Amino acid sequence: MTAPSDAVRHAFESAIQKFKDDLKNPEHYDKILQTTSIDQVYDATDEIQKEQSKNGRLRHLSKIEPFLSRLRDYSSVVETFVQAKPDILALIWGPIKLLLQWADALTKSFTAISDTLEEVGSLLPEFREVMGIFNDSVRLQEILVLFFRDILDLYLVTIKFFSLRRLEIVFEALWPSRREQIKVVTKHISRHRELMRTEVRLEEIRAADEARQRELEHFAKAEEAAIKQEYFTLRAHVSPKTYDDELYRYHEAVCEGTGKWLFRDQSFKDWEDQSKPSTRILWLKGIPGAGKTLLASSVIRHTQKLNHLTLFAFPSYKDSGTTALSIFHSLIFQLASDSLTLQTELRQSSHKHLRNSLEEAADLLRSLLEIAGVVHVVIDGVDEIDPVERSKLLRELFKLVDACQNCRILLSSRAEDDISTALRGKVTEIKVDQRNAGSIQRFVSHWMRDWFDQRRFIPEVRHEIEGWAAPLASKAKGMFLYVKVIFGMIQYLDNVDEILNQLRHLPESLYDAYGRIFQRINTSTDRAFRHKARLILGWVGCAPSPMTRHELEQALVINPDQFDQEPRVNSELNVVKDCGPIVEVIDDYVQFVHFTVKEYIFSDEIEGFISLSDMTLELAIRCISYLCQEHHDLEFIEEEIEHNIFSGAYRLHNFASTYWWKLIKQCLALSKATSIPDSLVDQLQQLYDTRSAEDYEQVDQNVDMELNMNEAILALKPTQPHLAEMLRNVSLFQSASLKADYHLNNSERWIHLDPLTISRVSIELHQRFNTSLCKTAQDQHIIIHHYGVNIFKYHHLQTSHLQADPKPAEFGESNKDEIQPLLFDLVAANNFEAVKALSPYFEKLDYMRWGVIGYGHIFAALIKSDSPEIYGIWSPVLGSAMGLPDNLKVALAGSTSRVAIAATKDDESREQLLLKFWKEYDVLGRIGAKHVLIRSSSSVIPTLTIIKNHLRHRVSRLKL
Repeated sequence: MTAPSDAVRHAFESAIQKFKDDLKNPEHYDKILQTTSIDQVYDATDEIQKEQSKNGRLRHLSKIEPFLSRLRDYSSVVETFVQAKPDILALIWGPIKLLLQWADALTKSFTAISDTLEEVGSLLPEFREVMGIFNDSVRLQEILVLFFRDILDLYLVTIKFFSLRRLEIVFEALWPSRREQIKVVTKHISRHRELMRTEVRLEEIRAADEARQRELEHFAKAEEAAIKQEYFTLRAHVSPKTYDDELYRYHEAVCEGTGKWLFRDQSFKDWEDQSKPSTRILWLKGIPGAGKTLLASSVIRHTQKLNHLTLFAFPSYKDSGTTALSIFHSLIFQLASDSLTLQTELRQSSHKHLRNSLEEAADLLRSLLEIAGVVHVVIDGVDEIDPVERSKLLRELFKLVDACQNCRILLSSRAEDDISTALRGKVTEIKVDQRNAGSIQRFVSHWMRDWFDQRRFIPEVRHEIEGWAAPLASKAKGMFLYVKVIFGMIQYLDNVDEILNQLRHLPESLYDAYGRIFQRINTSTDRAFRHKARLILGWVGCAPSPMTRHELEQALVINPDQFDQEPRVNSELNVVKDCGPIVEVIDDYVQFVHFTVKEYIFSDEIEGFISLSDMTLELAIRCISYLCQEHHDLEFIEEEIEHNIFSGAYRLHNFASTYWWKLIKQCLALSKATSIPDSLVDQLQQLYDTRSAEDYEQVDQNVDMELNMNEAILALKPTQPHLAEMLRNVSLFQSASLKADYHLNNSERWIHLDPLTISRVSIELHQRFNTSLCKTAQDQHIIIHHYGVNIFKYHHLQTSHLQADPKPAEFGESNKDEIQPLLFDLVAANNFEAVKALSPYFEKLDYMRWGVIGYGHIFAALIKSDSPEIYGIWSPVLGSAMGLPDNLKVALAGSTSRVAIAATKDDESREQLLLKFWKEYDVLGRIGAKHVLIRSSSSVIPTLTIIKNHLRHRVSRLKL
């Protein structure tokens, strides 16, 4: 017997190590090593048959005898020619015993594994008989290595499958794909058996091994692609809320140097330390405006920098749809987003009721966390969630942290009674407003330094202002928001005496600061200004969904008594100037700086308070009046629509058509009225007279909506039965549209179910915006001036205002505007073939929808794909702006947008991919590095790095 060569010995050891690495389960590997002979396997089969006979479910283990016999011969030959170590023998026998024990629990599993082993046993050669073919042991040893790898490949596939949790649920769905993988292995065994029947050279043996490796890698890639595709399909179906934009915005708002006290706090250190089981849930509690949200964003960035997997949510009072279930959906898909292992677990789990079952979602997240290792979960604004829903959320989070030892949770909220009661004795508390005085002082110093640099006060004035501002941090009593509001009050004052007067007489509290701003509005001698400011504040507070500045501008000019009015907007609204620093504009949407503003101005305990019910009624009346104006008449719309669009006549259409009915219901609920106000009845009558659809088909005569109708609406029946019937039908239609697939581009399915003609105008506008308009840069400028950048991205009837359509749509000739979101997902999924197949449709996309923001998201998806093949397809397409020269600068600017640069995440390969595009299309040369810095001011450091490298490249080319 010739001793095994070092190469052969290394080959066996390498195969063992690869199996161990691919198995990724030390516990299973240790169990395998405990079985080192066929006798132990026979002992296990005897025990299995004994148990089966007791339970009356005896199955034929004789089917696997040929497989065991061939393996016995193989192990004997290996021991003879390779001088096998115990590990090799354990990996021959150990997996069989483990598989049989696992499969015994499920009849179909046992049948599947026994059938598989029977098939493989028929393919394995009779090793002892073919030994004589080889006159040298080197070739035999090489072939034995080949078979060893085949056997381990078979074990790896079957162990990973039969060790799945909930196998009884997912067996039928997943076994076919595993059978295909097993067929790849059996094909290799069959080929390698032929090598033992003929004289072969070592080169042929090694070529066969390389072919085996290539085929297995190809199958693995195909399997990975299938898993990703199923993951993205499920994600589109569930449509989870993402909070990346909020995290980016909040973290960019953090003043440098603030919040460091938290990371030095011992309770926080214990929360981070996995060896401290007593601090599993940390609660950052504090008064309103204490900076809890920004602190939570800092914690997220802190744990991310330490390479800890961090999940997060920033629920807000502005989103009434936030539930415990929606937060769990978000956490689930955040967790699985970058992990093929977790996507595989998600794939094999039962998610039949995932969209509507909190229990199922919680179970799924729990199972994913058990696999994921150390995970941090940060949920800010728990107090901004509906009390019933936050109670459910906290209950499930407690269960989660009890079941998952490696999970740490951080919550942030005010100390509301129900939250305090639920958390008492179960969490570690940190009172933020009692610890953040130093951070507030740093914020004050930082803000004033920047302000002084902008205003260039003379030294004497600067020193005087600094003196009066010195007690500001102390006066804040732990509230960043207080300081922010004060700075908002003085920021744009030009008179130094007015600035000093504000600082000399600082408000005693946050509500006093609100009061000072509110009093300025209420006591203004300019009646028109006072009325406008109060309307803006009232509508911001009562709108079911945040209104854009453009929508507010048009709502303000509507006269409910003039149905022939042309509601033109002639000037731009400065809401912060009109209403003070208690409002802000984010992504064109106007909102309060904090939910406490809403609590304050609508409180009937405040002098001059704003009535929420009155404002809701006023907005409802204006929306209905607007929808009754001539530019919504179907008989004139064909002739006048283009003129009306370019004049801005449809600024308010999306909001008004979506929410007029909800505003009525909201108003009646708030006022607790038993009858509808006459002013609203007049508007409803006008709506009935002008917008009733002649071809309306009632949804279902048998549906009784009266139980769900407001008392005031039912009171209409005796005197205005036609109005009561109209509102009933509207309610039926809107309820149906929320549940069904009512897209603006498949209107033939549902248009006859709408009792009004308003949705017909929506359809016409949708088609015009996406086809015939914006042919020139001037057109584009006018449209954005009137409607903002968000006007082009909505196509679902009930989500046409703020929310995007959560449902995946079929792709076809009649639905070409679905190409854009489909391409986003395909790029993100790295699906090269599918992107290539859709290339002919790129030119059909309406390029106005691909503004800088739209292109930026495409570039972000391209960069995150980490795929040269995907880049090869997209680069010329984006570099030519879809073949639309007039839009080239917009497309190139998209590559320099904040979202595109943020996608690099300081990853050098991603930065190089973006840099490559900039070089190929001379991006900085065409749009200017200055514009890149302005557009990406929130990402200055990575932007400067990339620009510096790019400019260096351009200079070097000039030198050449």
